[in-house]
Amino acid sequence: MHSNWRTRRSGFWCSQGRRKNFILLTHMCMMILSILHYITGCSLLEQQIDGETMLGLTERMVERLFPVMKHQVTFMKELNKLKNLETEVPQISCAQQEPCDSFVAQPWPAVYNLPVFPPELQAALQRKDPGFKKKDKSHIRALLIQVLFDNITKHTWYPNHKMYGDVLGSLITRFPFLKDDSSSGYDTLLECIRNKFKKERIPLVNSSTVLKMKEKYGVKRKCAGQSDSVGFSQKQQSARCGREPVDTMEYDSACSHEIVLDLEVTGEDETSFQEHINAITLELRKSNPSYSEVKNRMKRTLFQRVQIMDRPAAEVMEHFPFLGVPQLMLHEMTMRFGTDLAKNMETSLNEMAPNIIRSAKEGSKKNLYANLFGPAEEVTEGLVRNAALILLPALFKENASFLYCVDSEPKGPAPTVVLNGSPDPLKAESVSIIMDNVNIIREADIDMTQAVECLFAAYFLFNVQYPLAIKNTMIFIQKYMLKLRSRHDTRIPIPVLKMYSQLV
Repeated sequence: MHSNWRTRRSGFWCSQGRRKNFILLTHMCMMILSILHYITGCSLLEQQIDGETMLGLTERMVERLFPVMKHQVTFMKELNKLKNLETEVPQISCAQQEPCDSFVAQPWPAVYNLPVFPPELQAALQRKDPGFKKKDKSHIRALLIQVLFDNITKHTWYPNHKMYGDVLGSLITRFPFLKDDSSSGYDTLLECIRNKFKKERIPLVNSSTVLKMKEKYGVKRKCAGQSDSVGFSQKQQSARCGREPVDTMEYDSACSHEIVLDLEVTGEDETSFQEHINAITLELRKSNPSYSEVKNRMKRTLFQRVQIMDRPAAEVMEHFPFLGVPQLMLHEMTMRFGTDLAKNMETSLNEMAPNIIRSAKEGSKKNLYANLFGPAEEVTEGLVRNAALILLPALFKENASFLYCVDSEPKGPAPTVVLNGSPDPLKAESVSIIMDNVNIIREADIDMTQAVECLFAAYFLFNVQYPLAIKNTMIFIQKYMLKLRSRHDTRIPIPVLKMYSQLV
């Protein structure tokens, strides 16, 4: 029988009964081919008829093969039986049904050995086919991934980082030409095989194993008409600083380009997720950490971490202490919302900061301005930007202590910038950001502008509502300086619109 009769995705069979069905289908196919050869007296190779071709035969084609009508009726009757049985065969494919509840996975070997490759694949590997490294789709690379996929699924449908490393490490050791330019040597192949597993797991909606994993890591999206009520325990956790559940805080993709998070996009299991978090922690302990490596692992764990961000701040920071690094917190915002806060803030302040300073200097806030700038003090661009943010709440006649405080405790549980080491806010030696009495950022060497960027990152990442005492100032910075817009935003307050028209 022609090799095309193999079910396309089958790497192994789940039960003895299913194996019998496949054998029955094979025998029936061979029988019909024999009938065709006997009646027509022609060579099968001459007609180039195999199993796949037979299923595509039409009545007109059968008329050309059988001059006698009786033979046509006999053949069509047998062919219809074959087609009816063939429609049942895909159910035996493990790729569609696995992981079966009754399937007993083989333990992962202590020393992994590569499977036996098909002749076509083995020949391509021996001649170092360039198709393995093509940027576009490649048949031979897809065949390699399929063979590795079939072999891994004998053990698990959720391989962890070590399993991927065992398989691909063995592969590039045996065939060194497959190495890429990454540090591991197989990042490209790793991405391909990860995507293969994600794709194959999508239709597995009847497996208890898959349902358990999706319930654990999947996004709980709201359907139309679903209540916005939140469980009592979750409300209790969020009540301290006006936080909202993660799945109700959605941002307008047209403005913030929020990345769509989905289980099938990331595909990290619990083991590999924790390995990434541990690796980040170890990397940051080095005297000269590789931030590119840390950011790569942050991207791989982004989905699972978003699901944890609605927990108390102390618990979140205990799990993910790297979010307390200003550079990494801002990178998290870029991944989540596609917005470069530092770039937007710099552009906006270059335009508005001089006007904010002038409004404070000429208006009723002369004393505040005089306290910030001494008569002989050199005024730099950085100093002007920092001063503009410090003076902005005064222009709105709002309580600045809910935005920043100097060598004192925050007034409320919402994120607050704390300037340490000097009574002059422009000369602070270090900066902290505190939320719910938890140090989100601990005494970092950043200025007021960078601190405000991190402050808004904390508001958005933890889904915190603005305090009423500083709301207009916060909306102004969000809308017109950082360019962050929420889908659930109400109408912009009139004082904010008036201030923007004065400063631009």
